[in-house]
Amino acid sequence: MILDRAENANPDAQATDADARATDRWLTPGRFGVMLGALIVATFPRVLAGGKSFFYRDFGVFTYPLAFFHRESFWRGEMPLWNPYNACGLPFLAQWNTMTLYPGSLIYLLLPLPWSLCFFGLAHMFLAGMGAYFLALRWTGSRLGASVGGLAFGFNGLSWYALMWTNNTAALGWMPWVVLAVERAWCEGGARRIALAALAGAMQMLSGAPEVILLTWSAVGALWLSHFLTSDAARLRIFGRSVLVGLLVAGLAAAQLLPFLDLLRHSQRDTGFGDAQWAMPLNGLANYLVPRFHVIIGPYNPPSQRDQFWTSSYYLSMGVIALALLAIWRMRSRRIWVLAALAVFSILMALGNNGPAYAVLRRVVPQIGFMRFPIKFVVLATFALPFLAAHAVAWLQSRPIERWRAERNWFVVIGSILVIAIVAIATYASIFSTAPDEAGATWLNALSRAGFLAFTCACLLLLCRPMRSDSAESVAAAASARRNREWLWVGVVLLSWLDVATHARSLTPTVSNSVYATDSIRQYYKWGDQLRPGVSRAMLNIPLLDKVTFHSVESPENDFSGRRLALFADCNMLDHAAKVDGFYSLYLREQSALNLQLYTGTNGLEPLKDFLGVSWLSKPSYPHETEWLQRDTFMPMITAGQEPIFTNSSATLQRVTSPEFEPRKIVYLPAEARGVVVAKAQPAAKVISREVGAKQINAEVESPAEAMVVVAQAFYHPWHAYVDGKRVPLWRANYGFQALEVPAGRHHVKLVYEDVALWAGAVVSVITLAGCLVAVCRRTKGKTV
Repeated sequence: MILDRAENANPDAQATDADARATDRWLTPGRFGVMLGALIVATFPRVLAGGKSFFYRDFGVFTYPLAFFHRESFWRGEMPLWNPYNACGLPFLAQWNTMTLYPGSLIYLLLPLPWSLCFFGLAHMFLAGMGAYFLALRWTGSRLGASVGGLAFGFNGLSWYALMWTNNTAALGWMPWVVLAVERAWCEGGARRIALAALAGAMQMLSGAPEVILLTWSAVGALWLSHFLTSDAARLRIFGRSVLVGLLVAGLAAAQLLPFLDLLRHSQRDTGFGDAQWAMPLNGLANYLVPRFHVIIGPYNPPSQRDQFWTSSYYLSMGVIALALLAIWRMRSRRIWVLAALAVFSILMALGNNGPAYAVLRRVVPQIGFMRFPIKFVVLATFALPFLAAHAVAWLQSRPIERWRAERNWFVVIGSILVIAIVAIATYASIFSTAPDEAGATWLNALSRAGFLAFTCACLLLLCRPMRSDSAESVAAAASARRNREWLWVGVVLLSWLDVATHARSLTPTVSNSVYATDSIRQYYKWGDQLRPGVSRAMLNIPLLDKVTFHSVESPENDFSGRRLALFADCNMLDHAAKVDGFYSLYLREQSALNLQLYTGTNGLEPLKDFLGVSWLSKPSYPHETEWLQRDTFMPMITAGQEPIFTNSSATLQRVTSPEFEPRKIVYLPAEARGVVVAKAQPAAKVISREVGAKQINAEVESPAEAMVVVAQAFYHPWHAYVDGKRVPLWRANYGFQALEVPAGRHHVKLVYEDVALWAGAVVSVITLAGCLVAVCRRTKGKTV
């Protein structure tokens, strides 16, 4: 069983009358699951029916193109290790957030896009709610409290908005399951429980949301530390079980983690990468009570805070806020203080430099710089507050009749304070608003939140109110009372859902599925096959990039189609068009530096564009629409015969971004190649044939003497070069590309992507998985390890 009330339930969480216990028994996990699933269907009916799809922001220009590329590779029988479409090539699986090794990705790999990708997100929203239900049930012993906590964590502003990122949605979906399974493992032991905890942790680890994963394990660590310091059990045993779970999670996810860590080491990110942008504004605390306060509204866009754009909302229902405050105020237990501390820490860190904690902690722990946006810390508050609310419900249920009136009054006081705060926020908005419509919308939003608060609290009080055990009610009257409690539970759930569902304009705007049609943009241009990987690339100009990044049009379909026409972000993958930039979390360090020069340089960098194979460039005079100009001076991806010049990295960057750069005549190699490379300039060398794939490049090269072969593809160490089947050195060329030396004569050149880190990790993962499956399937007599 997932819960063991005798060991884990709060001692205050025992019902005080038979009717309350009967009602709690009626609230089974199955009934909650049906209700949760029905509410998700009611929120997204057209998406689940297949008529509409998400598209807003990153979903359309990042999440969907990556899933599309992954799916095409899957049906070709290929592992998508390398992406040849963006940034002159970059690792794909190693990005981690591409979820290449996440088992749940089979949903959109096997089922038709785009419906399956939307379903993937909603299925993980359901997973999050059910996980929170079982975790709250373990902690409180109250099914009513578990229902409140499960719905609040499964469906809130943050989880709704996070549907645009499949990796974040998946990680949030597994978050309560990880906490539940790991806590059971360290508390109760047993090989089976430890293996299940490792499997749950690995599933979240493979989802590829580093920040959510880190915050999940931060919550686990805080709960573990409090248990470790106060438990009467053998602390050495608790410590050993916890370490074992962590090692097993790392082993199960090694196939993903090792390539990721390798890419991270060669990427543009370091401890100074984060710049504390997109932090919660100081007045963002008011959005917990009045979501419409001080936000920006676009043509169809969800509301956004003026100073951060990572999430449009982190709103939880007003009933949850009131209950969480009640738990903090009135309950005295170790877990309550840990959850309250996590919530406070979360909000302080989310404030970034607007608050007192972020800058101080970042000086102490510079690695926080890897998490670029402080607002992401709000995930911890979104986790903690629903479970505080669940504890408060259980506590209210446990109040004896003689204490009920006093405790009820405390809840009423908290609700009244929140209503006063809501009115104060709306009044402030009216006084300082420059637009009458904005003030009116804020007041409407505020009053509706106050209404939901009042009705939700009233239903909760009626539901938790104890009945006198000595009442002379008839059997029929008792049955009627139980039915009334059941309806009140439905009312609480519906009110909580409606509160979140109506707190803002839809956080996930939708479009017709037709906007995702494959290769639909190519018909508007004369590209033909010219922009295929290995042939040439496109490049956007700064005005067009700014336009599609910061502006939108009234029609969602036209808005997204415009981004596809501009090959914006990763939309180019939907039309199988290669380009020099892209939109990813990690870029190879040298490519990032070159792109910075390309998009900020003042001299045009025409020689570098030629070397990169830029055959189409968006017209500079058309910032408000997309028109492409053809360039005839671009070079093939594979060339031969350049004279090698040996120099250091910084000098090479300066020279390849100079107007005097001559990529047809010279190639810059690192200083360590001097004495190894003997080739000279060979104008007669030629590339007879080329065949470029995602993980392998083949070419036939002929030269009268030793010659250099230069490949305008990003240099990354898993690429290896072979000449006539014999391994040869592959050099970093022209700052961030590839070159190799071939002897005189005609030779077959092959470049292959061979990721040793992936295969080493895969061996570790398979061995660990086998051990975990044996432990799960084998029934053990004892409960300790």
